[in-house]
Amino acid sequence: MKRCPICGRPVEGLNMCPKCYVERREIFWVEDIVELVRCPRCGFFKLSGRWRELTFEDALADYLTRHIRVIPELEVKGVRITPLSKGEVGKFLVRVEGELEGELVSSEKVVDVRVKSEVCKRCSWEAGGYYEAIVQVRAEGREISEEELEIVRNIITRVLEKERENQKAFISKIVERKEGIDYYFGDRNIGRKISRLIAEELGGKITESKKIHTRRDGRDIYRFTYSVRLPAYRKGDVVEENGRICVVTNQRLGRAIAIDRGDTVNLRNPKVIAKKEDMKESVVVSCDEFVVEVLHPVTHEVVQAKRPKVDLSPGDAVFVVECGEEVYVIPKELI
Repeated sequence: MKRCPICGRPVEGLNMCPKCYVERREIFWVEDIVELVRCPRCGFFKLSGRWRELTFEDALADYLTRHIRVIPELEVKGVRITPLSKGEVGKFLVRVEGELEGELVSSEKVVDVRVKSEVCKRCSWEAGGYYEAIVQVRAEGREISEEELEIVRNIITRVLEKERENQKAFISKIVERKEGIDYYFGDRNIGRKISRLIAEELGGKITESKKIHTRRDGRDIYRFTYSVRLPAYRKGDVVEENGRICVVTNQRLGRAIAIDRGDTVNLRNPKVIAKKEDMKESVVVSCDEFVVEVLHPVTHEVVQAKRPKVDLSPGDAVFVVECGEEVYVIPKELI
């Protein structure tokens, strides 16, 4: 049986026992000077050629974990990093703990950590106004509501947050136009994804087009435009579909409830009669099986309308919509 030449303990593969080996030889190696690269604009760190959103502590730990080399016989159990000075730069104690021939051992080394500034690709592209896609948001025959714009903004925020480490995940500019709003995105795929999500959330159709921007390495480079056209109606609007007066219940799916029979109608070619915010409130004066009398919201005269397919009683609050010479009563619960 082999024995350690220092202390005489039995040894296996090594020429010394684990304790004596660690005292006299190195079991891991790391550079004396560690230089981290950080973007001064966004704070991302560049690790192994990739820009990542990490804290300084996590970036240092990631770097050291990737660059520390150990002897083949050492089974690493953990790496501890302790600052020896205040601030992010300066001296750090690196302690490697592991198992060597069945015994727990550890070794330490002091490294000098420095941080180098380098602008990342995303910040450089963003500052230069780079974009690959335009998402145009329009509405058919009307202005886009603030509520819809808020939904669009939330969709954009969610997608960009999820793609934080994508170097092209940014908006280079936003242009408000009379007919709608345009968003310029650094990544074509993000533009496509956002346009689809807007259409899924608010309904409407997407038109895709592209044009050559430049040539690179013999290939045509395109810029894409995704035009999202929202429907003319919104949830709560009153529309006419095939002669029937309906209240829109689902803008995305194009569905409404007909007030005459209370059945669901799929909107094919609807005409907007009244917007939700423009409808005026009134009160039921009297009603029977076929007719309901209400106070006209402007003249305060008693007017008659066909009774909708809901329970109504005198004194109930309703909305009144006029279409030509006809008056329609819209129950509040449908809006």
